[in-house]
Amino acid sequence: MQADELKQIFREGWMNSSVVEHRVERFIEGEFGFEPSFQAWRSVLKQAIGERNVASAVDMGTGPGTIAQFWAAMGIETTGVDFSATMLAAAREVAAKKGLKINFVEGDAEQPPLKEGTFDLLSSRAVLFTLPHPGYAVARWVRLLRPGGLMVLIGEIPPADSNKQKRAFRPAQGWKPDETYREAMSQLPFREHTDQMLRVVMEAAGLIEIKNLQMDEVISAREVHDKLDPEYGVLQGTPYILTGRRPE
Repeated sequence: MQADELKQIFREGWMNSSVVEHRVERFIEGEFGFEPSFQAWRSVLKQAIGERNVASAVDMGTGPGTIAQFWAAMGIETTGVDFSATMLAAAREVAAKKGLKINFVEGDAEQPPLKEGTFDLLSSRAVLFTLPHPGYAVARWVRLLRPGGLMVLIGEIPPADSNKQKRAFRPAQGWKPDETYREAMSQLPFREHTDQMLRVVMEAAGLIEIKNLQMDEVISAREVHDKLDPEYGVLQGTPYILTGRRPE
């Protein structure tokens, strides 16, 4: 399949109302609705910024605004980009309920409709594995940053233990990927990637000072969540955050 065909298949999937509701329930209300997890993620994202003066941020493939909400809550002028109009509608509703001002833009993460050299910070969580050309995407994202700007890429290494995989399995109710969707997913080059693999892509895109952040707080909060609600399906993989800076 060509890239445009793959994207159309994924867009139709991510426009499905059951998928949108699942993302809100799974992450906004589930993962980040659990206060220890919310605070752990907030802490590590603040560590990512450090002492930098960050006035503007963009979150690529924002979904219902999962990471964008953190930047906006920190007082940063925030934009969220996603190619699903229904996902963005949910994101606007979430932001309104939380009293957060976020500018949501419909667009392709590989070709974002944004001006280059505009942002101090760019983030993305669990998006690169859905893209036909993740390397091109990261290279273009670098150009959206101002010189010295920070990229924050967030991912998850799936658990090798099959029992952990089963415990974390929580599919969207009312939607099941068909054969065409599964075949499209199998053609994605970054379907499963580690932080080490992503580091190479970031280096190739010209980022410097690439760092892995410590995720102990997030992992500990997940363990607590899992014990308190073992039926929920808390993520069992290894989360990671890589940061890199665009050269001055």
